[in-house]
Amino acid sequence: MDPFAGIEAFAKVVECGSFTAAAAQLQTAKSSVSEAVRGLEERLGVRLLDRTTRKVRATEAGLAFYARCRRLLDDAEAARAAAQAEHGAVQGRLRIALPEAFASRIVVPGLYGFLNAHPGLEIDLVESHAISRLVEEGIDLAIRIVAVPEENLVVRRIGTSQIVVVAAPGYLARAGAPATPADLAQHACVGFTPLDWRDTWRVGGRTVRVAPRLLTNASETLRAAALAGHGLVALPRWMVDDALAGGALVEVLPGLETPASGIYAVYPTNRLLTPKVRAFVDHLAAELARRGFAGPHAPAALPA
Repeated sequence: MDPFAGIEAFAKVVECGSFTAAAAQLQTAKSSVSEAVRGLEERLGVRLLDRTTRKVRATEAGLAFYARCRRLLDDAEAARAAAQAEHGAVQGRLRIALPEAFASRIVVPGLYGFLNAHPGLEIDLVESHAISRLVEEGIDLAIRIVAVPEENLVVRRIGTSQIVVVAAPGYLARAGAPATPADLAQHACVGFTPLDWRDTWRVGGRTVRVAPRLLTNASETLRAAALAGHGLVALPRWMVDDALAGGALVEVLPGLETPASGIYAVYPTNRLLTPKVRAFVDHLAAELARRGFAGPHAPAALPA
């Protein structure tokens, strides 16, 4: 049994005054914090917290225990900082799992300067649509683009992926531009098979069934189909921002609401957050912000 299990969660609850706020700061699920503290109390045989519907307060025994825990946590943080300073922070191999299009469109263009700034670092990009098993596959960090991340993962929201419907100017010259979401059903469309955007599109608060003549499971092929004039295509804005800016693609039904997902940095809960992971996530968050894809409510930094 780990003698330190639950101590950080307990200290954070005392400092925040609630399990919800503590979970937010630790970037984990509220249920995980509650279970950790309950397990600590059971091992000690002492009630550390008084819980009510409105507030959580430390008991007398809990306050005394917290004071010692705080010193222990501060010492551990000082030891960690000293070890990192001694051995150099950002170095070694960083294995990152991420969607293939996100790698080519967002990550790789900004990697040159990042690697130059950290000459002791090597990066291994694992590109796939499949959700990687982080621990089993030796992944240090994963980038996931989802509406809601899994509750059992430690995450940081670093950006927003907004869907836009686009088409090549040549296609619109031939077929005309849709004036309403209902008009989408009358157009040639290209569908993305891994997601709902295969044949069910959501634009302007409406769900429209389309009948794609071309389907693909590769997002880069989806982009190529849009550029080649095959029809209307629904893609994340970060995949086509350059083509929109250059006039190679035109946004259809601009201004209408379309679905958005969060861009999340995810790492295994059973590993220490290394300086190389923190440095890369900070770099990627800055890159997304620079390009206009920063997401709301992103924490300032990953937990130590």
